Amino acid sequence: MLLLAVAGCTGSPRAEVTRRQNPPSPSAVAMVASPTRLPTITSSSSAKPSCARARTAGTLDLTLPGGRRAMLAVPAEDDGHHRLPLVVGLPGYGQTSEELAAQSRIPARAMAAGVLAVLPQGAGPAKSWNFSGTTGYDDLGFLSALVTQLAATECADPARVVITGISDGGDMAGFAACALPGRFTAVVTVAASIDPRASCHPIRIVAVHGDADPVDPYRGGPDGRPGYPAIPPAETAIAAWAALRGCSTATTTQLTAHIAATIYPCGAQLVTVNGGGHTWPGGAPVDPSHGVTTGEYDATATILWLV
Repeated sequence: MLLLAVAGCTGSPRAEVTRRQNPPSPSAVAMVASPTRLPTITSSSSAKPSCARARTAGTLDLTLPGGRRAMLAVPAEDDGHHRLPLVVGLPGYGQTSEELAAQSRIPARAMAAGVLAVLPQGAGPAKSWNFSGTTGYDDLGFLSALVTQLAATECADPARVVITGISDGGDMAGFAACALPGRFTAVVTVAASIDPRASCHPIRIVAVHGDADPVDPYRGGPDGRPGYPAIPPAETAIAAWAALRGCSTATTTQLTAHIAATIYPCGAQLVTVNGGGHTWPGGAPVDPSHGVTTGEYDATATILWLV
């Protein structure tokens, strides 16, 4: 089980309300529970445990093939001789790396925790992700190559890579976790529901979803964009991920007044934010039309805990 980190700030929630969102003030943070441990799934990586690379600390802008770009966050006070875990954070539809960084605070908090983080933008003018065959971009190849590149140039540990994302980025994170066996050790989706593909390999997953999300409805529904698949209900989707490892029974626990965790014993968990919107729990409030940003759960803390 995984008693998840819950922490705070307040604020706001796929329709074409563009999928975008932003950290609670330190005084607003209150830890009310700590993570329930998910079973470990062994990575197929045979990477050596150490390396020697000179790193430049801070946030850097990476220019990538195909006109793509990403924000890279490198911890300070590291000797450059040890591989570091890596978080790959995928912005939502139309969202920039900087917007996701401001909303989730992944770069700043990863650096403080001694973790590398990279936030690549979606492709093309729409900054979108190809998780349903709606664009001609090879996002799977792009993400796999990005992890390989960071293992070579920044001494990232390819055996400790967690992928996450919000909205379309969350869908792409789940799709990539399925389609690239052994590349990621866990996936965290925020304000997104996606079913695992039929050939998906088992992987640890935490899905964080507000039940008042006006863009990616918690109870499922049409996407609203031509060519995009319907959005599955959050509870149905997490049950399908659990079924990959033969789990069919879950326990639901009310962690706080507005946070419930549905936990499968084989490494799948749904965190439901009662009244939560299309937002980043524990992150900065966004456009009020996206709904409430809870301060009772900290999605970024969960991501960093999983690496």
